[in-house]
Amino acid sequence: MKQYLQSYQISLRTIGPVFVGSGREIGKKEYIFLDKKRVGIVDSSALYAEMVKRGRAREFEEYLLKNRREDMTVWLRNQRIPERELLSCVRYTMDCGDAVLEKGANRLQIMEHVKDPYGSPYIPGSSLKGMFRTILLADDIARDSKKYAVIKSAVKGNVLRGGYRNSYLKADAAKTESMAFRTLRKNEKKPSDPLNDVMQGFIVSDSEPLETKDLVLCQKVDRHTDGREKTLPLLRECIKPDTEIRCTLTIDTKVCPWSKEKLLQAVDRFMEIYHESFASAFAGMEERNDGCVYLGGGCGFVSKTVIYPMYGKQEGLPVVQKIFDVTVKNSRQHKHDRDREYGASPHIIKCTRYQGQTLQMGLCKIEKMETV
Repeated sequence: MKQYLQSYQISLRTIGPVFVGSGREIGKKEYIFLDKKRVGIVDSSALYAEMVKRGRAREFEEYLLKNRREDMTVWLRNQRIPERELLSCVRYTMDCGDAVLEKGANRLQIMEHVKDPYGSPYIPGSSLKGMFRTILLADDIARDSKKYAVIKSAVKGNVLRGGYRNSYLKADAAKTESMAFRTLRKNEKKPSDPLNDVMQGFIVSDSEPLETKDLVLCQKVDRHTDGREKTLPLLRECIKPDTEIRCTLTIDTKVCPWSKEKLLQAVDRFMEIYHESFASAFAGMEERNDGCVYLGGGCGFVSKTVIYPMYGKQEGLPVVQKIFDVTVKNSRQHKHDRDREYGASPHIIKCTRYQGQTLQMGLCKIEKMETV
């Protein structure tokens, strides 16, 4: 009997930091500076027990409940408690990377990376599958433009008409995905039914657990087309560069039409379009089409959408610009009205600083895809 389930072990190597948020922020009262290069994420219960032992429970409670200005490091110093004496109260430590961390009242919150029940960071299978889904959709659009001609015209018309920010182009996006993926005809009366989706046969596992030592603190950096960089007050826990991420992909060939070879071709085509339509407008950005992908949050609009695969750069740039006019508050303040002048929409590429280098958020390379 022919084997219809094809399984692959995928190994990704992070080139830039990768962030998948847990939805939680680590407040300035939940981490301390251990030295100039490390922060410690505090175990609040253990720290409270330590304050009780030291006879500082009342002061600690008042600090947590009333004082909104001091961060934990400043409060401990005011209490004359050295941070090094509290290592037993730290859940894990993290490299500060090149983050610019202001002291005192302006200390920033940290967006937490998702972790498993044992406290180990990982990449959810949903994030990995979402990445591949975008790549496969973009590839189908780029290869078969005639198939999408009607919807391409409809999307452009709806873009120009504008609409409400929260529902803008959602119906068009759903129609585009249905055209690409909902082709199984299990429910012919309702083609948009998820039962018809071929991607149900494209199963991606969560990544293998990583370690907290694989995390690094990264600050958001916006890079302009002319190479200027602006550091923004947003910190994220990220998987650090040069970390291996391993997951398993299983393809049900009775349902899903993609092979390993077609998937890797789609990956390279997506990156070619990304560079030609967007990244090439930015000074110093090299082309990466050697099995590279964008994974996780903070990568930017172009890595998550299929406007440029549908329209190309010349026609797609004003379309994207109009999308920002509708969906971004204070669009003119962010200078999206000048995107055509800058030669890219958006005219900012999402980066961070790590070991003195400016790196794109979420950039990874597929190093291996081996049959298991």
